[in-house]
Amino acid sequence: MTIIAGVLHDPESGKSRRAEARIADGRLSVDAESGPQQATLGAVEITTGGWQAQAVHLGWRDGAGRTWAFTVEDPAARAALAAALPPALAAKVAASHGAERRVQRSGRLALALLGAFFTLPLVLLALLFAFREPLLDWVVARLPTSVDARLGQLTAEQVKATGKLVETGPAVDAVKAIGDRLLAHAPAHPHEFRFAVMEDPSLNAFAAPGGFVVVHTGLIAAADGPEEVAGVLGHEIAHVLRRHSLRQMAFELGLTALVQLAVGSADGAVAILTGTAQQLSGLSFSRDQESEADRLGLDLLQAARLPGEGLPRFFDRLAKEGGNAVPAFLSSHPQSDERREALAAELARRGEWATDPLALEWSAVRDSVAAKN
Repeated sequence: MTIIAGVLHDPESGKSRRAEARIADGRLSVDAESGPQQATLGAVEITTGGWQAQAVHLGWRDGAGRTWAFTVEDPAARAALAAALPPALAAKVAASHGAERRVQRSGRLALALLGAFFTLPLVLLALLFAFREPLLDWVVARLPTSVDARLGQLTAEQVKATGKLVETGPAVDAVKAIGDRLLAHAPAHPHEFRFAVMEDPSLNAFAAPGGFVVVHTGLIAAADGPEEVAGVLGHEIAHVLRRHSLRQMAFELGLTALVQLAVGSADGAVAILTGTAQQLSGLSFSRDQESEADRLGLDLLQAARLPGEGLPRFFDRLAKEGGNAVPAFLSSHPQSDERREALAAELARRGEWATDPLALEWSAVRDSVAAKN
């Protein structure tokens, strides 16, 4: 005789309770509250169900036509049940085990798919962040230079709308003369450079994409000579040629806008980047971008036969005169000891080169902006 632990579902009381079934001599017997219940094994029907199909149900009808059921869920009890049953019924119990395994596999697959559904966006976001720099370079490289031109024009209109644009005078003439001198020796490029002077006492200068370069009157007044302004302009021209401003504008927008730039049109790119054009004067560049602009700026100065010491000398004086307040130019173009040493090393490596001084009366240029600061 084999004794199997399980749950008896009593149709008379409508309740279920723990019970033991005994299998012997081809019969199944279970003690119910109303008395022993028996059935021949040939009259027992076996089905499966329950969570993940792990339950085996033994059902039979009594003499009154009521359906009784005895459920076995424990794996050891199911194994004992299969061993005590005739081969045909034992096969059904074994089949229930296979169904359980299939349901479990399906459940694991469903959980895996559900997990992937919720985690995939996070994984994609992490990948985008991890590869943000190369993605950013790829996006900027695919944007046509017409985007640079339109953003530059937009910036020019914004500066003009402030009413602070200096239209004429010695400072304007000097900045244009220095800029044209440098551009005459610049590598081939698609940009249309324009140089402007803006009434602003801060020591700052910035370049918009497309070649719109603005110098504040405060910087001109602080410069000790045209060579220092030439160093600043060479640096700003280099940012435009390498599209650093455009890249940083895209960088400031974040991953969502970056994806939109990657799949959108030129018009869409201008629309997305327009908001950042208003912060160009405070746009910060990376250390690599600053170093690249320094090197290319020195290339322009050397090719134009202008002294190369102007920019580092201007940086050093700004750092000394700034006191507790960091000048705007050093805030948006941070100067580190490493960068200063790199500039000095590069100048030493190149050695002295022949120069042709700018024919500018710098005292008159500075006097022309003194009243504007």
